[in-house]
This record gives sequence, structure tokens and C-alpha cells, in this order.
Amino acid sequence: MNNTREHLLQLSLLIGPLAIISALFAGTLGYGGGFLMAQAWSTTLPPLFWECITVLGDERVLFALFLPFAIRYPRVFFAILLSAALAGLLSRGIKLWAALPRPASVLPAELITIIGPRVTRHALPSGHTASLFAFVGVLIGLSGCRRYRVTLLLLAVLAGFSRVAVGAHWPLDVMVGALVGLAAAWLALLLQQHCRWQVGRRQKVMLVTVVVISTLTLPLDGQGYDASLPIRLAIFSWALGGLWLATRQRQSDTIQPAVA
Repeated sequence: MNNTREHLLQLSLLIGPLAIISALFAGTLGYGGGFLMAQAWSTTLPPLFWECITVLGDERVLFALFLPFAIRYPRVFFAILLSAALAGLLSRGIKLWAALPRPASVLPAELITIIGPRVTRHALPSGHTASLFAFVGVLIGLSGCRRYRVTLLLLAVLAGFSRVAVGAHWPLDVMVGALVGLAAAWLALLLQQHCRWQVGRRQKVMLVTVVVISTLTLPLDGQGYDASLPIRLAIFSWALGGLWLATRQRQSDTIQPAVA
């Protein structure tokens, strides 16, 4: 419990400064500020790079990445699913309420680089960024990944920036998306600490099965980022291969005491 409280404090220390920076950014540059400059920077790297990075915000990808550890760390797995659900609800609610236009519906075609699908509505916040920051927020608090927290956060920032690079979001959308994701992780950990949910074996199997089904769609659907197929195939193989090995290991651990 003390560890959870410590992590809640750490998340709060991330959320507070990010909220201040976002407010200052919006007050200084406005809602669409920094977009053209960010896109100019992004052109130093090929579109393929940004397509592969931006799919990291796909919830199916995030769930698949953790799938090999779901059996060994069910508490973390459940917290990730809960934070993703909360991030999705918060993100979708704000999108519908704000109803702000995306860059492709405002800027002339010659000023914007579109990589992947051309989307025009419900800009704020970035759902991909919210999902990824919710995932990272839980991961660095409830698993052995704390030593990699800086690396994970930098990767999340890069994936968030990719949403600007592909022309899907304004920079402020990404900042607010990060806030939503961290807030969802904070709330998920708080609920898990106080509610003490007991997830039985049947429920665990059901949750893992749902994630396996979503993982099976990765090679078939890139959500408009078709060039990201190699990384989706790699994550697909990692997820199912890792789950198979984890299942075999669990079965071996169960059989050995019985034999002894």
C-alpha cells in the first residue's frame, strides 16, 4: 500500500507541472500553436518511422506488449486494463464535449503533411497519447520497470509527438492527452488500492482471451497506418509467443511440486 501511495505521489508530481506547462503553452501560443514548427522538425525522419511510432498509442498494441507478463503479474495487467478504460472514457468524453477541429480541417493542404488517415474532427485530446501515458503510468509504478521510467516516459513523449508528425493532432492535443492518461493511471491505482477487487481465475482467463483476440487483429488492421505492418507483426509474434512460453512455464511450475 505504501508503494502505491508513493507512486500516486510521483504521478501527481508529473501531472501538476504538465498541467502548468500546458496552460502556459495554450496561453502563449494558442490552441494550434507550434504545429507547423513541429511538423517541420518531423520531416527530418521518414514517414515510415512516424507510422511505426504512432501505432504504439493503439490500445491493442499496448495490451499485446504486456500480454506475455499477464499471467505472472495479474495485478499489473488488471491495472493496465482499468487505466485504459478510464483513459478511453475521459478522452472520448472530452472529445465530444470540446468538438475541436483537427489540423487537416483547418490548414491548407500545402501547409500540412498527412501520414496515414486524414482525420478532421474531435481533436482534443489525443486518444493515442492518453492510452500510452496511462499504460506507462501504471507500468512504472506496479512492476519492475521503475528503473526504466525515464526511458518509458521519453518513448511516450516521442509517440505523442508522432501524432503531430502524422498530421492528426495539434501539440496541445498531445499535452492534454498525456494529462488524461496520467490522470487515468492515477485513478486506476487509487481504485485498485481502495476497492481491493478480487479477480478470479475465470475472470483472468476471460480478460486474457479478450486481449488475445484484439492481438489477432494487429496484422489485419493498422487503422490506416499500413506501412507499420512490420512492427505490428513483431508485436503480434512477441505477444502470442510470449504468452505461450509463460503458459508453459506456469504449467511446469504447477507440475513440479506435485511430482516432488
